[in-house]
Amino acid sequence: MSYRLQSAVGSVVESVGASERRRVLVALGIPLLFWLTVELAANLGFLPLVLAVGLAAYLYTRETEQETLAAGFAGVGLLLASLFLLQLYWVGATGSTEPLADAATRLSGWLLTGVVLLGLGYWLYRVEV
Repeated sequence: MSYRLQSAVGSVVESVGASERRRVLVALGIPLLFWLTVELAANLGFLPLVLAVGLAAYLYTRETEQETLAAGFAGVGLLLASLFLLQLYWVGATGSTEPLADAATRLSGWLLTGVVLLGLGYWLYRVEV
C-alpha cells in the first residue's frame, strides 16, 4: 500500500476519533445515508428504517474509530447485497411478470455496490493506520 493512501486513511480515522461527538455522527450518519438511499430507490416499507437503526446500534458499539468506519462500509455493503437477494426472492415468490434475469439485471447495481463496500470495509479493517 502506498504511503499517501495510508496517510489519507490515517487522517480520516484520526478525524473521526478526535471526539466522541464525531464518532456518534459517523455512527448515525452512515445508517441515515443508507436509509435515505434505499428509501428513494425502492419501496420496501419500514425494512430499510429497521436495518438502519440496527446498523447504527452496531456501529455505536464498536471499540475504535477504525472499526467504526470499517463496520460502516462493510455493514452497508452487506445490507445492500442482502436487499438485492430479498428483492430477487420477492420477484420469484410473488409470481411477478418480470423475468428473474431482468430483475437481477435491474438490481445488479445494488449487488455491485454492496460487494465493493464489503471489500472496502474489510480492507479498512485490515489496514495499519
